[in-house]
Parts: sequence; C-alpha cells; structure tokens
Amino acid sequence: MVRREVRRGLFALLLGWMLAACGTETVEPAATATSAPPPQPATGVPSPSLEPTPEEPSTPTPGLPTPVADPVGRLTAGEGISIQFIQMLDVASGWAVARSDDDLDHIVRTSDGGATWTDVSPPEYAGSLDAPRRATLATSDDGRRAWVLYSGAMDLDRDPITVVVWRTADSGATWLPSTLIEAPFGSGWFEPLSLDVLDDGFGWLMAAIDAGMMHQYIALYTTQDSGGTWVRVLDPYAQQPVHSCPKTGLEFADASVGWMTRDCGGLIDQVTVITTSDGGVEWVEMPVPPPSGLPEGYTYPYLCAPHSINLASTRAGTLAVSCSQYLDTPGPEGETKRYGPHALYRTQDGGLTWEERDYPGGQLLWLDASHGWALGRDIYRTGDGGQTWEFVHRVNWDGQFSFVGESHGWAVARTEEDIALVRTRNGGASWVILKPVIGP
Repeated sequence: MVRREVRRGLFALLLGWMLAACGTETVEPAATATSAPPPQPATGVPSPSLEPTPEEPSTPTPGLPTPVADPVGRLTAGEGISIQFIQMLDVASGWAVARSDDDLDHIVRTSDGGATWTDVSPPEYAGSLDAPRRATLATSDDGRRAWVLYSGAMDLDRDPITVVVWRTADSGATWLPSTLIEAPFGSGWFEPLSLDVLDDGFGWLMAAIDAGMMHQYIALYTTQDSGGTWVRVLDPYAQQPVHSCPKTGLEFADASVGWMTRDCGGLIDQVTVITTSDGGVEWVEMPVPPPSGLPEGYTYPYLCAPHSINLASTRAGTLAVSCSQYLDTPGPEGETKRYGPHALYRTQDGGLTWEERDYPGGQLLWLDASHGWALGRDIYRTGDGGQTWEFVHRVNWDGQFSFVGESHGWAVARTEEDIALVRTRNGGASWVILKPVIGP
C-alpha cells in the first residue's frame, strides 16, 4: 500500500525552537545559505535557514491544456527550505513537501537522510497558480512512484474549480497530469484532505468542499488507473453520514472496503467508524464500544473521537479512540481539560466485535503488526502489537513523523510559531536538528 498524507485543514501543528530531549548524536548539515550554527543534540531547536529510465512518456494527456514549464520555479543550490511534510523510504532516501521563501510548495527528494534535497516539482497549469500554493503528496513503497495535487486558497469567484493530480513513475524525473478534476457545481473551495493510491492502481482523493453547523461536506474521487483519470463518486449533496463532523482519517483495504473516522467534538453520545464496501459510493456507521475507563459510556463531560486507522485486510484492522474530560473546576495548574482514557481497538471480523487494549494516547504509527509508536508530546513504543507500551521520551513540540525502522525516524516539529526538521537514530529517545538545503 502507498504511503500517504492525511493532512492540512485538520492538522496544522506548530514549534518554538526548544526540543525537550537531551541526546548525544550530532548531525553535520550540508552547506547552508546562512552561517547558522550546526545542529545541537537535545535542548534547543534554533531557527532554521530558510537516474532511472522513465517508465512513462512525458507527453501531456490528450485534451488537456499544455502545462507551463515549472511555473513555481526550481529552487537553487544552497537555498534553505522549510520541510512541511516528510515521507522517508529508508535511512537515506525519501520525499517531502518543502516551502520556499516565496511561500510556494515544492516537491523534493533526498538521498542523504534529509540534509540535502533535490527539487523534482512537477509543472503546473498557469491558470491554477492561486496563492497560497499548497501541495498534497502521496508516495509508493518502492519510492519511484508519487502523486502530487496542488491547491490554492478559497475562491468564491472561480466556477468551476479544477485541479489535476500529477504522477511520476521515475522518482520525479518526468511527470504526467491526470484528466481535469472538477469540484462540484457551486463549491467555493477545494481543500484536499486525503490522497492515496494502492499498488493495484485503485486510489481515492477526498476534498473538503464546504462546512457549517458541525458538518464538513466532502467530495470523493476514485481512480482505477493509478491516477490517470479520476471520477467523482460522492458529492457533498448526497445524504450520507460522512458529511457530518470534521474528518480525521480515511483508509482503504482494497478497491471496495474502506474506513473513515471523524471528530464530532462530543456532540454525539457515541463513537462510530464510517465504512464502505463499494469503493466509496455508500457509507454506513459502525459503532465502537466505549473504553473500559468510561463506565457510563460516551457521555459528557467526556469527549471522545476515533483516529489512526490501520487496515491489514478487509476484515482485520485497528483504530484508536482518544477521550478528554472537561473539568468543573480548574486543576492545580489551571487546566480546564484532562486527557484520557485512550483505547486501542482491534477487529478480525470487520468490526462486528472488538478487542480493547490500553494505550497512552497520541497518533499511532505502525511498522508492522507488532512494532509501532504512540506519538504525541509523550512518545511511547510497542513491540508486541500494543499489549504493552514503553515510554521513550517527552518533547515540547507537535510533529508529523516518519519512521523507517525501530531506530531511524524523522519529524516535522512545530509549535505555535516555528517549524524545524528533526531526526532520531535511537527510536525517538533523542532528536537532533537538520538544516535542510537544496543540494548542487
């Protein structure tokens, strides 16, 4: 299955340059455009400075406008970049979305663990250069194939809003555009929430189209040819449960079976996963039992939401439910909310029955059925499928993480105002700063 990004409107997290860790490793950055000091192991994150033969022809799809060559421009050697999203493939190579000083998103690749990067951004149609330029990236496990969707700001005057999904089969050396993807009639914005393409060529693009009254109206598009053509299978006008509440995840096990999660902010006294068995046309709600730490069930003052879907097959999968409790009186440090309980659920029968396990909270990231992390400001890891959890480290930033083994990981670390790319070589016990630049 493809590595994916489920992101943005849902997930902007931010960083003041203080890592809470004290590690011992150091990373020497490549030459930067400024004279910033080398990365420090542990307590602080200083402000960063900002081959194969193609398998497909680079001829535009017939009937589409001719793309303008590199309208976003290519970043120059030595230029510092701000990594916004990272997906590593192994200890050396990976993909990322990088933001330049002109506030444009670029698609970049690294072959040295994230110190230096090559700009491999696809070209883009001149008519779609609305600011801000934001990119959604999905990659395959083999690292050669990737898909990129650019989107702009809300624009109530454009009708219709159209975008394309760019695809490459040669690590970004050449790109092909999809057929035009058009937002539903009358839509004022098109915000990608999820982009994913499976190894057999089936894929899904979910975009937020409108919002209001605890609804996030979406459009869902599918592809059966690895992103060449996309067909809208779900409109925001359809009477479907998927349109209520902000979405927190979407994953398909195969061309037919998929799960979606959402956060209703405690307004509904139940937690459900929304499932489809026909590729995303029709959706039904599947209840998830309350954690054992909630003897009275999903009732106020507890607010609970599902997240972190991981489907091993059409019948087997895991997800997490995280709860928070509003306090009638402020706690000893003035807090008005207490977090927990949290539960990890597993099913082997498509959600008819669930096995519950405790877990410490945070987003779940799995390497395989046994090894994974619970990732928040407190980092935990498991080696037995979540039966037990080991505390690893506490940080004071929120992160988008990518691990390629039990030891090596990267994170886009954020606080309210700042952002940095950090790396661990000991499973998250310590983190060091990388100063990413464009290589020669």
